[in-house]
Amino acid sequence: MYMFLPFLTASIGLILVWFEKRFAGLILLAITLVILMVWFRFHATSHLNISL
Repeated sequence: MYMFLPFLTASIGLILVWFEKRFAGLILLAITLVILMVWFRFHATSHLNISL
């Protein structure tokens, strides 16, 4: 259910880049990557029983 967050932040970042707010778009890209890394870390270690 919370996986809409990376899509939301990436979409807002794309809209900001479209309106030439490049720095804000890069910040949202970084936030999107952090969300995806945390999500992958949680699911890869707990649900799939893979030790990273």
